[in-house]
This record gives sequence, structure tokens and C-alpha cells, in this order.
Amino acid sequence: MSGATAPRKVAFYIRVSTERQAKVEEGSLKNQEQMLRAELDRRNAQRPGWGGFVESYVDEGISAKTTNRPAFQRLMRDIELGKIDTVLFTELSRLSRSLKDFLNIFEFAQRHACDLVCLKTEIDTTSPYQGLVTKILMVFSEFEREMTSRRTAINAYERSKRGLANGGQTLLGYRRDKKHKGRLIIEETEAEVVLAIFETYGRERSIRRATERIKARYQDRFPMLKGISPNTIYRVLTNKAYLGIRAIHKRDKASYEEVEAAWEPIIEEPLFRQTQAILQTNMDRYHRRGPQRYLYLLSGLLACGTCGQKLQGKSAYSSNGKRHHYYAHRSTCTKDGRNGIDAEVAQGLVLGWLQDIASNGEKFRELQDQGKERIGRQIGEMREAVGRLEIALKGVKEQIETRIQELTRTRAEPVRESIEQSIIALERERKEAQERTALVNHTISEIESIIAEDGDLYADYRKRIQEALVSAESGQKMVPQGLIASLLLQEGGIKIALSSITRKAPCSSVFVPSPPAGLEPTT
Repeated sequence: MSGATAPRKVAFYIRVSTERQAKVEEGSLKNQEQMLRAELDRRNAQRPGWGGFVESYVDEGISAKTTNRPAFQRLMRDIELGKIDTVLFTELSRLSRSLKDFLNIFEFAQRHACDLVCLKTEIDTTSPYQGLVTKILMVFSEFEREMTSRRTAINAYERSKRGLANGGQTLLGYRRDKKHKGRLIIEETEAEVVLAIFETYGRERSIRRATERIKARYQDRFPMLKGISPNTIYRVLTNKAYLGIRAIHKRDKASYEEVEAAWEPIIEEPLFRQTQAILQTNMDRYHRRGPQRYLYLLSGLLACGTCGQKLQGKSAYSSNGKRHHYYAHRSTCTKDGRNGIDAEVAQGLVLGWLQDIASNGEKFRELQDQGKERIGRQIGEMREAVGRLEIALKGVKEQIETRIQELTRTRAEPVRESIEQSIIALERERKEAQERTALVNHTISEIESIIAEDGDLYADYRKRIQEALVSAESGQKMVPQGLIASLLLQEGGIKIALSSITRKAPCSSVFVPSPPAGLEPTT
């Protein structure tokens, strides 16, 4: 990226998450700067005039969950203005904890001819080989994360089928069995509180009054109950774990299965059944009395196409007293994107497009072909990357052979020790390059086999679309899992992408324009 003749304009990015860390005089901030200065000195010693220090950009006590950090934003502006062409940082988590944010930072830096160098991760774009490694790591880090998540979910599901708990906060009334992971043991004193909650609600027939009675009776003995809320009481009353039943929620969260739990029950089934009947009676009375709630079909799926934030279902009254429903940011878009969209307009666009796709197989197959073409281009780029990796791997092997020959001819102990250290380093580099090459080849084969087995997915997607439309028409929330990958609100409409969660045909995104009046909520 940067020219070899002029010294690089080097900046350090330094960050800690908490104010306590920032206040430690000899703590992380100073350690990070020392490490970065040592790295800059090392590179200048190897290549005199490699880079000159410009400035340290320091965010004290700010999390990397967001890019909205003062020093970071100033660094981005200076990169854009050409004041900085190389950024050094100690760990990837200092720069960003989000893969999506890091990819955006990486692309931004590339557009403005700026290199990124991370001391503790193989991210270094200052040389063609290291830049290639960075891109390969970025391509597959998401793949590895998804595979890890999938394996974790499968393991958790298998444990759940055996009735075991998978972690999280321990239920009131139980404690963990230290000898048998995943099993719970009844805590007799807390079990008394659980039983009292059910019995009190049965008498009061009101969650609010039951909460007040339980708090008054037990908060002195159990300080944790001082902050007990009606929501907590409701969760206890509806939790089948107290019956000795392990509920396993499916991925779509709309269904679940039940198995016998690996712990003893606290509540008898007749009492639990009686409690559910009272809860249902109260709920029916509330819904008969209260107004019908508006159903936001796209809640949790529609996001801002500029900042990526999920949009929330909201409502407001106009001057004539009419109530309007819309999707909008929690406050405002941090990147000056669209503030929101009328709920009826958004839902009409999405459902109308799905209806159109369901009735037109040619349109769907066109999307399918576009997705395959995009994946084909990515596979081509990956094959080129493999070729370059193999060339680099061959070079490393030749270096190892050369150093081994030098070792056999050398008798001086200091020289032999130096050669042995270099061989160890080269062997480590060879092994890592070999593993990356194997990973890329394996992934290419897997993607190609998935595409080859796709066939005609139109019937499968059409069935899912029709199910979603029926759910929406009957007043149920549309379940998008396995159907829609994302909905992004953009200038003039919504970008819709069909999902490939089944690991079948990847389908391209489509932009569906909306009428101008639908872009902003009516308040």
C-alpha cells in the first residue's frame, strides 16, 4: 500500500474498557504504548526509515462493542485526510470486538491506502503475503465462528435431551450439583419460597399482590428478594422446571419439546395446573377488556441499512387522534440513515415481494443463479489465494532446507543455536500456511458440494413463503428463520435477502422500492 521510499506515517491506537483500568498509572494503557513503540523501533532497525511516529489515539474506559469512540473516530478522520497511512495496535479486541465492524474498518483502511498491523494476531497488510493472510483470516473467521456456534448449539441440545441444565443463572429453589455437571439439587429454604409463590398466587389471584406478599414475608431472610418483581413471579409460576420437566426450545423459538429433567420437582402437578388455569383466566379477561395489540410482523428482523441497528416497532398519535404504527431507531440513526418507515408500508413491501416470488418461479431461479454466480466468483478468488499460499509455502520449505544444510556444516555453538531458532520459526510458519491451505481447500470443496446438491429449491422456498403469508394473514407473527436472511431499510425502500440457513442455494439480495410517503413515520 504505502510507498517504500517515504517513511510511513504511523499512528498507535490504544484502548481499555473500564475507567479503573485507565486510572492505573503503570497499567494497560502504558503497556500497550510501550509494546507499540518497541514494534516500531524493531521495524525501523530492520529497515531504516520504515516509519515515523505521528500520534497515539487513546480511548480510555470505552468498550469496543461500538465504533462510536472519540479517539477512534478522530483516527478514522485522519486516515481519510491522509495524515496516517499505518495503524499499529496490540490486539484485535482493542480495535473492535465485532467482526462486522472490523471488516468495515479493514475496507475503509484499504480505500484510503492505510495499513493495519496487529501485534498479537496475524493481521499485517504492509506486505503482499501478510495482506493475503489477513484477507484469508477475515474470510474464514466468520465461517469458523458459525461452525463453532453450530457445534455449541448441537452439544447444548444433546445435553438438554438428557434433561441436563446448560448453565446460566441457577433457578430459585435449586443449587448446582458440584459432582454431576448439569444436575440440580433442591435448596430446601429457597424451595419453601417457590412453594409459597404458587400458593400465594392461588389465594390472591393477582401477580402484583402475590409479589407484595412474598416480598413482605421473605425479603428479610433472603436479601435477593428485596428487588423481586412481578415479572420474576410470573417466570416462576410458568416454569415447568419446577415440575421436574426440561423444556428445550427450538431454533425458531416458536416451538419446543419437553423431557424429564435431571432434578427433582418442587411443585406437584395439580398445583401447577391450577396456577396455569388462573393465569389463563386473567389473561383472557385482560384481552377481552383491553384493545387489540398491533402485530409488528418484521420485529427483530428489519434493520437500518446505514448503521445496522435493529428497528423497533413503535406507535404515535397524530393531531387528529389517529394512531400510527411504524418501525424506527431507538433514538436516531448514528450515521444519518433513514429514521424509520411506516409499519403497513414496510410489511406490505415484504409480503408483496414474497407473494410475487411464490407465484413466479423464474424470478426465484434468477435470484438463485445470481447467488451461485456470486459464490462462484468468491471461489475463484479463494483458488487464487490458495495458489499464492502454495507458492509462499514452497518458499518456506526451501528456506527450511537451506537452513538445515547450514546447520549440518556449522560447528560453532552460537551460530548453531541461531540457525535452530530460525528453523523452529520457519517450521511454525510452514505448518500454519499448510493448515490455512488445507482449510481453504476444504471450504471450497464443501461449498461446491452444497451448490451441486441444490437442484431446484423453488418448491421448498415456495412452501415456506406460503406458510409465512398464512401466518401473517391469520394475525400471527411471521417466523422469518429459514426464509429471510435480512431486511435493510435504505434510501427509497427495503433491501430483502432470502436466507440460506439450510445451507442450500445462496440467493442474491433484491431492492424493493417504497412510495416516498412510506419512508418516514407519520407522527
